[in-house]
Amino acid sequence: MASANNPDFSHITTVIFDMDGTLIEHTWQLSKICNVLFEQFANQLSPVTQDEFFDCYWVKSTDLWYMMVDGVIDGETAARYGYANTLRTLGQDPSLAQAMLDAWRALVLEEAVPFSDTFSVLAAVGKKYATGILTNGFTVLQRLKINKYQLADYVDVTLVSEEAGYHKPDPRVFDEMLKRMGQPRPEETLYIGDNLTTDISGALAAGITPIFMNPKNDANPPDGVLKITQLSQLLEILRLSGGA
Repeated sequence: MASANNPDFSHITTVIFDMDGTLIEHTWQLSKICNVLFEQFANQLSPVTQDEFFDCYWVKSTDLWYMMVDGVIDGETAARYGYANTLRTLGQDPSLAQAMLDAWRALVLEEAVPFSDTFSVLAAVGKKYATGILTNGFTVLQRLKINKYQLADYVDVTLVSEEAGYHKPDPRVFDEMLKRMGQPRPEETLYIGDNLTTDISGALAAGITPIFMNPKNDANPPDGVLKITQLSQLLEILRLSGGA
């Protein structure tokens, strides 16, 4: 008999995964990425300090992210002008923007690595279910991660929110993902994600059953939502054997 701890997922046909924090682990603290990036450009940015730079940058980049979310500008322009507008505000050379953006992406690609069980889980789940990856973010950086680890080879569909024109937790991005996967019914779909707002609340609003991926075991989902601390636990839930 199915229960909250032992649910019946026999009706499930489709499993969709978030990427960052679910399939990919970020091994550095954000502060470390900022430290390393600033060190690469410290001489050119002098006398601006690291704190001065990033206090300004996070405000600018957040504003530009929401301009992208609202469809005013594309993601690549938003990402570049986060640096360009910061540099201008601080009296620095805005032509450094592209180099800083490229350096940031290189650092993220260095520290963002798949969890140890990512590929075996994707392989096992893909043998029985239609599978996909739905991730928020700028298309360029997210596609660099997908391509570096050949994640698209393990699933049927990959979609970055910028490509859809909607962003989690907006139910429309989940609807677009289902459309691209051949229109499985939401109630036959699982979504595995690590963010309680964008992933869990977003999936629930779209009528999709979420599973909360919480490797640090430091948060709990709403009542009725399963939590896993390792991706491989999904195989037990779906009664699957390990992947190749």
